[in-house]
Amino acid sequence: MLDRPNLSRENPAGPRGRRPPPGPLPAKQAAKWPPDDNDLPGAPPAPAGGGFADDGNFKRGRFSPVSIVVGLLVALGAAGAIWFGVKQDSQKMTVDAVSKEKKNIFVLPKKDQLPLWRKWAAASSELSLQQEALMQLAWADDPEGVTHAQNALALPDHRVKGVAAQVLAYYGSPKADGAKHALLEALKVADESDRPQLVWALVELKEPAAFKDAMDQYRKGFLSKVERLGGGIAFDPEKLAGLVSLEELSKLATDESSSVRQLVATVLSRNAEPKWTSALITLVKDKDVEVAREAANGLGRIGDETARAPLLEALANADKASRQRFLEALRDGIGGEGLVLALDSVKPDPEETTWFQTKQIMEMLRELADPRSADPLVKWIEAKKPPLHWQGEAGTRLAEVGDIRAAKYLGERMLADPLKLYKLEKFWEADEGGHLSRTDLPRVVGARMLADLAAIHADKAAELKAAAEAPVILWLKDRPQPHANGLRFLATVRSEKILKDMRDWAFPTDPLPKEGQLPPFPAAFETAQSALRYIGRMKDEPSYPKLLDQFSRKKDPKMDITQDGLQGAGLSMLGMALRAVAYGASQGLAEWGDPRAVEKLTKLIEDELWHEEARQAACESIAWCADDKAMIEVAKKAKEFASKKEPRKQLIGACYASSLALRPVPGAASELVTLLTADVDPGVRMAIARAIGIGGFDEAVQGQLFEKLKDVEVRNAAALALILGGTSDTAARTVAMYADFDKSALDDLKDHYYRAFGYWSDEDFKRGNLYRYVANAEAITRVKVADAPQEWARQRLQAQFDNLKYDNGPHSETRVVLRYRLFQEAKSGEGAKKKGAIETLKFMKEKGVLMALRHEQGETGALAKRAFHELMNPKATVAEDLSKFAPAKAGGADTP
Repeated sequence: MLDRPNLSRENPAGPRGRRPPPGPLPAKQAAKWPPDDNDLPGAPPAPAGGGFADDGNFKRGRFSPVSIVVGLLVALGAAGAIWFGVKQDSQKMTVDAVSKEKKNIFVLPKKDQLPLWRKWAAASSELSLQQEALMQLAWADDPEGVTHAQNALALPDHRVKGVAAQVLAYYGSPKADGAKHALLEALKVADESDRPQLVWALVELKEPAAFKDAMDQYRKGFLSKVERLGGGIAFDPEKLAGLVSLEELSKLATDESSSVRQLVATVLSRNAEPKWTSALITLVKDKDVEVAREAANGLGRIGDETARAPLLEALANADKASRQRFLEALRDGIGGEGLVLALDSVKPDPEETTWFQTKQIMEMLRELADPRSADPLVKWIEAKKPPLHWQGEAGTRLAEVGDIRAAKYLGERMLADPLKLYKLEKFWEADEGGHLSRTDLPRVVGARMLADLAAIHADKAAELKAAAEAPVILWLKDRPQPHANGLRFLATVRSEKILKDMRDWAFPTDPLPKEGQLPPFPAAFETAQSALRYIGRMKDEPSYPKLLDQFSRKKDPKMDITQDGLQGAGLSMLGMALRAVAYGASQGLAEWGDPRAVEKLTKLIEDELWHEEARQAACESIAWCADDKAMIEVAKKAKEFASKKEPRKQLIGACYASSLALRPVPGAASELVTLLTADVDPGVRMAIARAIGIGGFDEAVQGQLFEKLKDVEVRNAAALALILGGTSDTAARTVAMYADFDKSALDDLKDHYYRAFGYWSDEDFKRGNLYRYVANAEAITRVKVADAPQEWARQRLQAQFDNLKYDNGPHSETRVVLRYRLFQEAKSGEGAKKKGAIETLKFMKEKGVLMALRHEQGETGALAKRAFHELMNPKATVAEDLSKFAPAKAGGADTP
């Protein structure tokens, strides 16, 4: 067998003897020369040399016998090379074939995928498949992936080497420590395309021998642009600095490269000790503002007067743009403590400058939500005694991180009349709601924060009442209508002082509107809807029968107050009043959670002439009131009604299915999956799919769902159930199958996926559903459909987390409450729960909490450091257009 031609980059003729064309190449083409096996079809090698005298004398015109033999051998070799090249190319896969092979692997269970990815990871004939295989093995945490990546470093293709280096960096130390020698060898023959990745892999594996090369790459600006596996910047200055002692690194503080000086400033700041004060003072005065702002972090951390003075001076003297960048550096470097420290740099005059600079910092504290900001913020309030507006803002910042000390400051703020606190001529005293003298938004937000604190600290109701009960009651009674946020706070702390008023608001003596009555809608029934919910949360026993009585207020059983029925016949005011009291009573019973309500709720749900929204609220209420036995009946009813042909019956089936989504019944999925058929209304199918997915299913149901993917009519319902309720492996396989379907099918699935998340309850947190949703969305991003990564699940789920600002119904989680609970679980949870909490915090982009968790000991700190780095260095993606899903504010929205 003839030897294969040299494929190394040192071969001037390139792979299979290809020589570059004469003249200069275009930059893009030159960067890729010589092309690899995937770039060009087979081409004959350049003509073989030989046959001429060594001295170049062409006049001799004769060949020596030796030269003839050599010429024949070379010719035979060339012919063999042509044959070998053609044979290789004849075996190569087309782009479509490669894409199909990937899809065929993606749709398999993980255990069946791994052998195939290992096969392609070891095969250098199909470079794109080899690279994909190396990445997939790493994401699967397959130990054999390290071996395959190490072996790939010996291949001639630099792109494969670059991916192999990324993979080894992903595995990290100690898993990939055995590959250090192979990385160092590959570095000797590296070019500019793979050298940064190879160097960074060695940095990740803590190889000191790489420091010189690493600094060289860093100076050139290459190292800080290396991407981690899957996208996003990999560079972490702490890891680079970890290869040498801080003393050695500090000697580079006067390096001519501003990048190196910035690195020194960053690392010294993260290891802030008084001995580095002098160096950091020098660096904070650096002519390069990027260097100066990194040094500011260290001075802030050291915290003594020697260090603070130059930091505050730099902040006070900075122009508007530089000040913003300094504050961002303090935020990203120190966190909330650094921003609170920066409050001391606010200029005391003119008054509007004081306002705008303080507002700038307060808004940054809100966006960061760092739990560590609480202690310094309380100290700032007590020491500075700021104006009541800023005390209220600081109290809101405390509440946003779940600190109960906020109640005192918010309680005092609730007493302030905006007309007296603000002056219209001071134009700067304004926020997003307009001039603060004309809006009550700060108190509306304050009441919402108090309600969140009451949910977080259920065991400290007495402390919360002492701080804020009386001020909130005065505020509610001073308004034309009591605000839902205030009602929620008082109901959650079980305020005895508001109980009589709550009863009066929930059960007004005003008569119902008459048929034919014209707008406006009676305010008493608007208030009653909220008060009915919160009298249920208070579990006021005398009010229980009155809650049930609300379902009997429609005296004429034949009166149609459905949405269609209210379009005519003069029933709009009466119908909407009946809807309001039934809706509010259903929510009140949901808050109460008493099984006695099930019979009344069932009757309302099955009355086809009641308003759909009231019946939907009743279905959600059943999930919180029914015991296990009653929920089994609900599952039967869901199947019974959804299987009927009449649209109104199917609507009832969908309603019951929503109950099962809130409170899954073991084994219900096997009954519900049979309802995913073409003759069931599409909206009902999706409600049933959501119930199946949220409740979870066994392998038998999973098999049925995969089978239903073959039916175009029910495909997306089955897929939704699989994505919501399956494992990460199942979710990824499901999406991979869409490579064989029309693009519109995937677009439709994306929309149904987004709509599947109505709101999250405290049960979703307790059961770990949120962790499953996040893990599945991340797994889907690693699947390729038509060679395109599927980023949509991550983006759409993140958008739903962004909709958690307000309370969305009984047992719903607000972002403040969920963030606090995730923070606590990340610190003290066990194994999978701890990891799930940290991954969810990263998914929610909770920078402040992750910064705080980085300083925890053991696994928590390690996981949080990695999560924070990935959050701060995200993968660049094309944003999904979600404008058509404008979120509607619920009853507890912050409307003054």
